[in-house]
Amino acid sequence: MTIPPRSSWIRALTAHPNTIVQDLAEKLTQNWQLTYQSLPQTGLSLLPLEDGVFHQPYYLGEIPLTQVSIELKNDQNQSFAGASQLMENDPDFALALAVCDAIMAHQLPGSEEVLKLINQGLEKRALEDQIKSAILAKTKVNFSLLSQEEADAND
Repeated sequence: MTIPPRSSWIRALTAHPNTIVQDLAEKLTQNWQLTYQSLPQTGLSLLPLEDGVFHQPYYLGEIPLTQVSIELKNDQNQSFAGASQLMENDPDFALALAVCDAIMAHQLPGSEEVLKLINQGLEKRALEDQIKSAILAKTKVNFSLLSQEEADAND
């Protein structure tokens, strides 16, 4: 089975309820020593955007952000790093995502279970994207028809 790009793992895993990912991460790390490279940090981050005319940055608002960086060590004292950033205020969930990241990135025992969750999450996200696209297509406005009506009215 092919492994999706690492950039899609968090989005796929967050398609599941937090408890499913947390339970899996806890189960898979029972025989590992977990150490923090950086403690889970929660807070607010500014969401920067660029205006389309002057290309100047501005801030749309604040978003909740949790980030964590970990290392998993085995009995042979080998270290395997993982990290996550999550747009939620949930350090436990961010930790579980970082554990899954480390397991997948280094193909550690349990990576098949994480990959299964990732693939299921990608399917859920693809379905959500299809639904959003269908809704967007139904609400699309064709402004050329409006200008044609104005032209017909002026004749």
